[in-house]
Amino acid sequence: MFRLFENAADPFGADEPADAPQRVLPYLISEFRPLRFVLTASLLATVISAGVELWLIAYAGRLVDTLAGADPTTLWQTHGVELCLVGALILFARPLLHLFNEGLDDIAFRPNARTRALWRAHRRVSRQPVGWFREDLSGRIATRVREGSAAAAMATYNVVHTLAFVFVYILGSIWLLGSVDPRLTLPLAVWILLYAGLMAYVVPRYRAAAEHHQDADSAVTGLLVDSYANVDTLALLDVPAAADRAVFAAEREARLRVERLEVTMNVGMMCLSGILMVGLIGYGILLWQAGAAPIGLVAATLALTFRMTAMAEWLLDGVSALFGHLGTLRRALRTIAQPPAVTDRPDAGTLAVRSGAIRITNVSHHYGTGSGGLDGLSLEIAAGEKVGVVGRSGSGKSTLVNLILRFFDPEVGTIEIDGQDIAAVTQRSLRRQIAMVTQEATLLHRSVRDNIGLATAGEESIVAAARQAAAHDFISTLSDQDGRTGYHAHVGERGVKLSGGQRQRIALARAIHKDAPILILDEATSALDSEIEAVIQETMDKVMAGRTVIAVAHRLSTIARMDRIVVLDQGRVVEDGTHAELLSRNGRYAALWARQAGGFLGR
Repeated sequence: MFRLFENAADPFGADEPADAPQRVLPYLISEFRPLRFVLTASLLATVISAGVELWLIAYAGRLVDTLAGADPTTLWQTHGVELCLVGALILFARPLLHLFNEGLDDIAFRPNARTRALWRAHRRVSRQPVGWFREDLSGRIATRVREGSAAAAMATYNVVHTLAFVFVYILGSIWLLGSVDPRLTLPLAVWILLYAGLMAYVVPRYRAAAEHHQDADSAVTGLLVDSYANVDTLALLDVPAAADRAVFAAEREARLRVERLEVTMNVGMMCLSGILMVGLIGYGILLWQAGAAPIGLVAATLALTFRMTAMAEWLLDGVSALFGHLGTLRRALRTIAQPPAVTDRPDAGTLAVRSGAIRITNVSHHYGTGSGGLDGLSLEIAAGEKVGVVGRSGSGKSTLVNLILRFFDPEVGTIEIDGQDIAAVTQRSLRRQIAMVTQEATLLHRSVRDNIGLATAGEESIVAAARQAAAHDFISTLSDQDGRTGYHAHVGERGVKLSGGQRQRIALARAIHKDAPILILDEATSALDSEIEAVIQETMDKVMAGRTVIAVAHRLSTIARMDRIVVLDQGRVVEDGTHAELLSRNGRYAALWARQAGGFLGR
């Protein structure tokens, strides 16, 4: 039976999620449209459940009247069938209805809705270019994805499970009391007006306070993520505790503001509860005294009063929670509903690399700031050519690599691979043709095997790549806290369990295993000691053979053997030639070489 509810909807679907609406209601409608039949059934079950609860209270009043006027010796002869049917309803039909209702709400809808919203939000955020993630803390982005997805599911759940039930219950209570005596609806009407006034006062303030607290709580999360991710840096700094304390104090004050409103809300509900009890029960007693109502009505109004008080508190809590969820979702949509900054064209094709020639024509990119980056750069790299790129910090080396990988789209100009504009092909097909080893070889918190080849290849090819990268020996000695060893050991967040040289050798093994026709080396051997660098230099020569290579380096000795060396300055090519040619020109490259080669020699 549970499987029936669990499989009522597919939270993943086969389609890749489109851009999300940036407003709450359109977003909820677009996300949960596949769950509309579950929601409709849940709403219908909620209405029926509320009706059954009201009928039981009304029947309780009738039962009191029946017992008050019946002869105990003939009770079962005259009312036995009725009592048995009501008992069967309570013992069997009501639990089955509750099972159906709870199964729809808590199994068919909530887990599927949350998983669907979370999966689609993750897929949307994952489409963002690398530069987009540099604008915010990764921990805060992850928090907004998780909290926004949960808030979307819970907001919809609250509307169906809480608000619909209570709304139907209150309407049914008015009808029930009015059917006995229309005057009984007067105390209820007064209570509803007072209740609406309390909601009008509390809910907007609660919404503002909740959003303020969510922002303050997000600041605490950001502080924690930043502190723990950079614990080694903080260990070297004398950061005053007062700076962190202020963030925590702001979150506490925001939380107190929410709690003050909740206390106000709860005390107000207690006062309204007393008004409802005195009004309904007292008026029912007056009607009974005047002979206008049976004693069962007093019993029914007593039960209804307690139930409605609980319902009203539930409704107020539900409305407050709803606005809290909507506030969380509204804030999350600022992140998860952002259109991708770099997108594939509707007619984008697949990059077909025949030889790996790269042409960069008049490319400018300044990250929207007007300074830095590239400024009208043009460069041609022949198929199979190995080009070193050097220059001072800020000369545009990283920007060039980012644009070739299409982490950004250039503001001006084009980049072509084998005559194909990379803006006209899919990003996935582009990056499949490029392997890269960076200076900061960041690894996934997964196994060594997954970091080299994910799940796309057999063990033998992964081990072979690791051997070529001089990584197999140390990988064989690895173990983690869960007892996994060797290639199955997990390397920790961003690979922190490994040394810089070990991380870089695994990254090199990844590039070897990928076997792409274009290879980008961004200080690929900077974290290796001289002995290990010498060991894998021969491997590097083999890996580069037959491939188009772009090698970015500050350590000029690593690129002296390149076919060409390009010197960048202020986003432009200022020198281009072989190592020997550039030294003979006695220009910028020669100055850089002299500084590095002679910097530690006696003067």
